[in-house]
Parts: sequence; C-alpha cells; structure tokens
Amino acid sequence: MKMRNEEDWSMFLDLCLKSKNSVRLGELFNLFLTIEEKEHLASRMQIIKALLDEKLPQREIAEKMRVSISQITRGSNALKIINDGLLTFIASHLRKYNK
Repeated sequence: MKMRNEEDWSMFLDLCLKSKNSVRLGELFNLFLTIEEKEHLASRMQIIKALLDEKLPQREIAEKMRVSISQITRGSNALKIINDGLLTFIASHLRKYNK
C-alpha cells in the first residue's frame, strides 16, 4: 500500500536521522506523536520482539500482552515481508534487550 504523501514521510525520516542521540529523537517523537501513538509503537515493538524470540505461540503472546490476536498476526505478517538484512538488523538489536 502506498502512502499519500511519500515526500513528507521522507522529510520526517530525514529529520529523525539528523537526531544525534535518543534524547533528541525522543523530543521529536514527543512533538509529532501522541501518547497513544507512542504506546502503539511500544506495543508493536514488544510484539515483534516476542515473535522473533519464538518462545511462545502467537495466542499465548496475545494473552500475555493483553492484545488481540489480530495485532500479533499483523506483526507476524509484517515480519514475513521484510528483507533478510532488515530482519538481521532488528534481531541483532533486540538481542541486547533479552532478559
């Protein structure tokens, strides 16, 4: 699916890349995202992490996180369409946060 305004999305991504640290990036996100949007992104991060950990079935992930199975399915479907380089990048980053 194509976005309506790809140029403005690219402008936003470029602005994020110019952030030199997580504090500045957090400030930008506080400007552009509502609390609900940030919570949704944090939830999606947890879902992707849980799916990549491959420790629990999708239904158990949904129950544990108290989200709908459709949210888990959307995360799973998104992981299926990304390229191997991005998958490796994400998995490598998330390994740092395994407890």
